[in-house]
Amino acid sequence: MPKLSDEKQAQRRARILDGAERCFARDGFHRTTMQAICKEAGISAGALYLYFPSKEALIEGLTERDREQIQAQFAAATGGRDFVATVGALVTQCILGQPPHKAILCIEIGAEATRNPAIAQAMSRFDHSIRASLRALLEQAVRDGVIAPLVPLDDVVVALALMGDGLFWRRAVDPQFDAPRAMPHILTMVAALVRPVVSPDTESAR
Repeated sequence: MPKLSDEKQAQRRARILDGAERCFARDGFHRTTMQAICKEAGISAGALYLYFPSKEALIEGLTERDREQIQAQFAAATGGRDFVATVGALVTQCILGQPPHKAILCIEIGAEATRNPAIAQAMSRFDHSIRASLRALLEQAVRDGVIAPLVPLDDVVVALALMGDGLFWRRAVDPQFDAPRAMPHILTMVAALVRPVVSPDTESAR
């Protein structure tokens, strides 16, 4: 049997993760079987176990993939003068712009993490990485003179992370949730936390 190229292997791995993501969000961690994931992804059991030997390994793969994507979005967001607008764009990209099943999956992983040490570790690594990216964004904005928080940055990170968690939860459990209506109020709270600094150019233009 010919060996798959690196590109083909990456495509197969992504297809497996996409299938697992849909299954976990639709049926939950415990009701989802490896056989169901094979069917959803359109691959054989041998191919699945070659990449992911367990459901825990699949969750780890999903959280790692999401972590890399979110870190790339944070990296691209640095350098703006309007920090609150930057946060709003990140919320749209990382939370509100994601398909609804991603929010459901996030809640499912969180619930399973309370009783499964392997998944708890995967979620902890994801959470630590995202909070580190958020803190780096805040630190850069302070150095650039864009924001001037009155509270320690660690406290700002916790508050912003809680807002993000709440948005994920609301999207997962409330089909009627009106994100566009909520966003201005959320950004007002963000502004109160970070205290944006008005630049002289902006002030003179008023």
